[in-house]
Amino acid sequence: MSKTTICVVGKDKRQNYLALYLQEQGLTVCRKEEFEPDNLKGFDYLVGPVTFYPAGKVSSEVGEACRKAQVKVINYMACEDLLSKNAELTAEGLLAIIIQNTNFALAASRILILGYGRCGKAILRLLSKFSCLVDIYDTVPASLKYASYNIVINTIPAPVCTKEFLIQFEPDCLFFEIASSPGGFDKIAIEEFALTLVNCPGIPGLYSPQSAGIAIGETVLKMMQTH
Repeated sequence: MSKTTICVVGKDKRQNYLALYLQEQGLTVCRKEEFEPDNLKGFDYLVGPVTFYPAGKVSSEVGEACRKAQVKVINYMACEDLLSKNAELTAEGLLAIIIQNTNFALAASRILILGYGRCGKAILRLLSKFSCLVDIYDTVPASLKYASYNIVINTIPAPVCTKEFLIQFEPDCLFFEIASSPGGFDKIAIEEFALTLVNCPGIPGLYSPQSAGIAIGETVLKMMQTH
């Protein structure tokens, strides 16, 4: 009886660990960095990078190619358990990025988190372990009144941090963007006010690719059982 064959696509390091994990579980794995729609035949399943799944759904291009090749694409970004794990890994990686980009201790800082979703909550839980003051808003507040922040973290994937919002901050405040494109910050205003914006795309793949890859692999195996 032939083994289940699965094509793992993507340049992200976590895809390497994903492929290795699936091999260890007895699957026949083909590793490809680039997506090749014309070369999908012969595979049972396809697993791609997170860019294959905008807003948690399989992109139309990938979906159509898989339908033609009669290959089942695994949408792990629709799994709530994985999204929660990914949020925890994002928070952990963000902590490293913050420490790398600041010259002051977290204990001496005041932090504003924008967005009370999975990532916002995970970041809040992690930062609460330090002696820093953290405020979190599900939406961008109209006014910060007299609050003075050292760090602002945006998790909202929409252009919510406008010029009117950014003008309230001191020039030495640091801004961290972890939301997906187009992000939340007005880039023109950031430049106009000489503010520092640190873009943080793909944190799990950069800071914990092994853990992220194995988490995806575990999800893939569970989802294959339901197909």
